[in-house]
Amino acid sequence: MFGAGLFFTIRIKCFNIIHIVHIFRSTLFGGRSGDSEEQGKISQFQALSTALAASMGTGNIVGVAAALSVGGPGAIFWMWISAAFCTAIAFGENVLGVRYKNKGGDSPMSYISEAIHPKAALLYGAVCVLASFGIGNMTQTNALASAAAELGISCKAAGLATAFLCGLMIFRGAKNVAAAAEKIIPLISLLYLAAGVTVMVIFRNNIIEVLKLIFSSAIGYSQVIGGISGTAIKKAVSVGLRRGIFSNEAGMGSSVLVHTETDCREPVRMGMWAVAEVVIDTIICCSLTAFVILLTGADSSGTEGLAMAAEGFQRGLGEFAGYFTAGSAVIFAFCTLLGWYFYGEKCLLYIVRNGNKKAALFFYRAAYTAAAFIGAVSGLELIWGMADIFNWLMMVINLAAVIVLNGEIVKSTREYTNSIKQTRREEDKKRHAQGSTLNS
Repeated sequence: MFGAGLFFTIRIKCFNIIHIVHIFRSTLFGGRSGDSEEQGKISQFQALSTALAASMGTGNIVGVAAALSVGGPGAIFWMWISAAFCTAIAFGENVLGVRYKNKGGDSPMSYISEAIHPKAALLYGAVCVLASFGIGNMTQTNALASAAAELGISCKAAGLATAFLCGLMIFRGAKNVAAAAEKIIPLISLLYLAAGVTVMVIFRNNIIEVLKLIFSSAIGYSQVIGGISGTAIKKAVSVGLRRGIFSNEAGMGSSVLVHTETDCREPVRMGMWAVAEVVIDTIICCSLTAFVILLTGADSSGTEGLAMAAEGFQRGLGEFAGYFTAGSAVIFAFCTLLGWYFYGEKCLLYIVRNGNKKAALFFYRAAYTAAAFIGAVSGLELIWGMADIFNWLMMVINLAAVIVLNGEIVKSTREYTNSIKQTRREEDKKRHAQGSTLNS
């Protein structure tokens, strides 16, 4: 993944990094002009919210704490590096998704079929459906139940409530899931960001020291001075890169499944929305959790996972912050549950496109609802292992196709950047003409 991210960053001439300001101006801060009112379609903002719902699970809180426990502060630096290059992969796969939608296709299965083989596309769809039960459902509801336990709610009660709400949402269809994500994700993300920034302001005197600690741990300066083995550096690099990849799901093709549900016909514009998703998920939200933990010294409190993050917020905001952290973890996990249902449904419909769609959807929705309860009350060592395998298979198939078709990504990016340059030249000419008129 890291190699592929570097490859695509070079191929698109660092578009994902150099034009990051333009990317956010054209997406989140560009108004709703590109939103869809077409029947059966979702808006680009709903697509972003659904993709964030699927990727911003408990990993943004629990996963970051685990990365600090295993890889130390240096893992955060490598998480940033991973995310920076992964934006190129997310950009590329979504550019391809829209290009093939414009040709009459849809979703990553279309370009996988073109680049590899139609059977590879069917395999990808089947693996995605299976992955939705693992990483998208049971692992999340298990973490959700653990977080609910911090609020005094039993695992069975949390499981039943989650399964009921999940069934209530998904039996109304994928479009309803996108509409719900549009309302839930921005609100909980803003609340979490506000809490994190408040803690950072309170402990602002420690920011410089924490940044020094992150960079020195990442490149091994402190280890070299202290004569410590390079094992600590290796762990920081490995854990940081893996956490960044796992957090934003770039390379899996999953975000393409929702972004191609909009009526956007400009490939690069859709790719830019995917870049914004990775930045928000990993570079902003994951980093915020890390800073809360490191600034407050919660990483040395002897706690792990959710308890470590909760300790950081409590040291900054008081005892009630522990409930806020647990509640945030519950909501993030539930959003991931809904987001991955969206992915699973779309892949299932692709597999049974010539069969009985209504029966297949009913069975899938019933099984997905039941899995939500099972995940909350079960031990999930085997499920986690299987989820990792399915995620890996999705990445292998999707990345192979994206690499084969990388020339199409480069072509779209070049055409878009040329259009930007042309627009700027025309604007400069207008300003120059207006200036000459005023002078006259």
